[in-house]
Amino acid sequence: MYNPQKIRKLSLAVTVAMVVSTVASAQEVKEIRLLEMGGISGDAVQAAYIEQFTRKTGIQVVRENPASLGKIKAMVSSGKPTSDMVLVTDGWLAQAKQEGLLEPLDWNAIDPKPIMPGARDDYAIGWSYASAVMAWNKEAKPLKTWADFWNVKEFPGKRALPDNPSIVIPAALLADGVAKDKLYPLDLDRAFRKLKEIRPAISVWWTSTGQSAQLLIDKEVTYGVTYNGRVYGKPGIDFTFNEAYLELSWWGVPKGTPPERKAAAMKFFHEITVPENEAIFMKMVPYSGASTKLDEILPADKRSDYPTTAGNANLQWTANRDEWQKVASSAEKRWQQFKLGM
Repeated sequence: MYNPQKIRKLSLAVTVAMVVSTVASAQEVKEIRLLEMGGISGDAVQAAYIEQFTRKTGIQVVRENPASLGKIKAMVSSGKPTSDMVLVTDGWLAQAKQEGLLEPLDWNAIDPKPIMPGARDDYAIGWSYASAVMAWNKEAKPLKTWADFWNVKEFPGKRALPDNPSIVIPAALLADGVAKDKLYPLDLDRAFRKLKEIRPAISVWWTSTGQSAQLLIDKEVTYGVTYNGRVYGKPGIDFTFNEAYLELSWWGVPKGTPPERKAAAMKFFHEITVPENEAIFMKMVPYSGASTKLDEILPADKRSDYPTTAGNANLQWTANRDEWQKVASSAEKRWQQFKLGM
């Protein structure tokens, strides 16, 4: 015989059992795994974020490295991700979302401290800003703009640029007078016309960030592009944040990560929004966290050293990766032809 009251009680009991089961599962998480880049960056993540997270939650974090988009694809394809949190570079994010490699984030669970608007995404949280800057030997005439970099008459010397059209094409447009906020959609014809002007002065198209800095340190080139952290504090080298490329690294959760492990990841992501934690990272690696409160806690004589503090972020441009994806195939093909002198 149908008994509504009994049905309601049974339904409530099932619901309570499910909640208790979920809570118990979450409590059983004793360890989560983080795929990161390794090196000094990984050590800084350990000191700044992992130690704080483990102290508060009791959950251990095992670091794995180096991260790559290929590794993320492989673990998602397997259906059983071996990492619960993965580093996603600025260049990987649009593709990772297009290919469904990431879980949507629960921003209510993250409950972030105030962070820069550009560091929030439905599928990833931005955590580290680096700048691809114009740098030079201090004995040379200082650069201020990309137009200066292109001006080999007034700023003579060998140059180096990255073998990366997603950075160099916008730089060429800036050198040709395009405003930072008008770069996208990219005018490829205009960019490649401008690139032909500078090609004779480029002695190296570098392929690693370590190489980019060493070329300047060894005086193999007078002017070049490198990341601010690679030449920060290096004697004989100077650089400017003006018209630099402000690049953001992200954390995401691989598609298929179990709910209880994803819940633990959200707690970890909260820790990377805490400005005091970010300051620990920045003492070890001169890249900025995403907090909007860093200027309030950093020493006054250090604020201008980082990509997003002391107003430096406003001097730079950021990539529109969705727009880049639309032209990436064509741009890459033209780039290879350009380097061959075609």
